[in-house]
Amino acid sequence: MVKPSYSTSRLYLWISFALAWVVILVLAIGAIRGSEQAVSFGATAVPSMVMLIAAILGIHRGFGSVDMKTAASIAPQPSSPEGGI
Repeated sequence: MVKPSYSTSRLYLWISFALAWVVILVLAIGAIRGSEQAVSFGATAVPSMVMLIAAILGIHRGFGSVDMKTAASIAPQPSSPEGGI
């Protein structure tokens, strides 16, 4: 069985993961600098970004094994030679 390649989806998962952390860091820096808008927006955005990060990690870990199992179940079976003994 050939291991499936998920280069594009893996790239998108890592980009989403990195951007979620960027949003959290920008809001934290804005809150430290005293921006009331960053503090009020952070009350909604930070929990959302944390949930996004957790979901990304959960999807990656949870469904990778399912994909491998599916690929193994639909893999072509070795054929027996015709006119076998």
